[in-house]
Amino acid sequence: MNVGKSIRLSNILDPNDGRCVMFAADHNFLVGPIKGLENVENTLKRAFKGRLDAVMLSPGQAKKLSYMFGSRDSPALVIRGDWANCFRERIYALPTRKVQQVIIASPKDLISLGATGAVFYFFTGYGDENEQMRHYERLNWFVKECEKFGLPCLTTVIPMGEKVTGANFVNLLETGVRMAVEAGADFLEIPYTQDIDTFKRMVHAAKGTPVLCAGGPKAATIRDSLEIVVELLEAGGSGVVFGRQVFQSEDPAQYLNMVYALVHEGKSLKEVLGIYRKPGRVKVVPEKCSGCRLCELICSFSHEGVFSPWKARLRIEQLTEGYIPVVCTLCGLCVRACQTGALEIDSISGYIKFHRDRCVGCGECAKACPISIIKFDEKLNIPLICNMCEGTPQCVEWCPSQALLMEGL
Repeated sequence: MNVGKSIRLSNILDPNDGRCVMFAADHNFLVGPIKGLENVENTLKRAFKGRLDAVMLSPGQAKKLSYMFGSRDSPALVIRGDWANCFRERIYALPTRKVQQVIIASPKDLISLGATGAVFYFFTGYGDENEQMRHYERLNWFVKECEKFGLPCLTTVIPMGEKVTGANFVNLLETGVRMAVEAGADFLEIPYTQDIDTFKRMVHAAKGTPVLCAGGPKAATIRDSLEIVVELLEAGGSGVVFGRQVFQSEDPAQYLNMVYALVHEGKSLKEVLGIYRKPGRVKVVPEKCSGCRLCELICSFSHEGVFSPWKARLRIEQLTEGYIPVVCTLCGLCVRACQTGALEIDSISGYIKFHRDRCVGCGECAKACPISIIKFDEKLNIPLICNMCEGTPQCVEWCPSQALLMEGL
């Protein structure tokens, strides 16, 4: 590999583990104004408070925000060399009628902007074979120019076009990966294939070329997006290129820290959620509750190892119209009612702690609960107390409709 390219690539992929956490912030360039990137500069400032390896920008934004990449601890700057219209769905202005892709900056141009790396699309699935050929010719030219100037080229491979179906998506992606590798791509960005086995096929098709996973549409919950990270790493992936997951999160820096801990530090999902979860309480959004009762099941299973709504530390009440989750409010009345010190409020987290060895089974805590959340297990002779899962409430993590959220104390 070109010496200059090797040095630059080591600033993108951590040389200690060969992995990368990249923040893609070039969406405005491709689809127009988008939530979370109304002000790219402010979004980057928030994100830079977290840990990441690289940032992806358009040439225009790279020029405007070049001052943010001048310090020794700045992330690597990866700049897009092409533009495509295919991500503008009907909700966007000027929705796409036909897939188009053009070169908008040469590798030499990107070097002059301070790029550590370049990024270029490669689509498979065009209805017009001639257009497929022309796109591959453009990719080949761009990769060769990157080689000439010692600039690592990230190729984003996506099945996109009239020939793409749900049935052939994975096969087209695998073909595109091989074609990009044969063209000389230094590392790849591809969408997640929704399961570990098929993603392993993509990694295998890459023949040793590092594979990063694209974030795609905003996930419903943080857990959902982080589970993808865990799975792609298990499949042999080398990291992520996340956009919406970051800039549409409430706290981009915290989210990046969580991803970084998974990618570079080998933390488990449970560890990451526990480390970065701020002390808080469960907030109920009644209008979003569908009455699925998954929260009751996951609560009982995480605490007792059984799926039993009765043993859950919360309940779902059916109203005349709709449902409402009833959860612990951390009012502390159960602690005051306890005469043996079996219950106490943690001074740091604010959660309720249960000391089984001090409990005499009087049941006064259950009687004191104003919303009757505390149940008393007659068999074990103990109360079933909500401890907010010590910071990572499973009811919140597994709620499919986000009727349960975590809010700060």
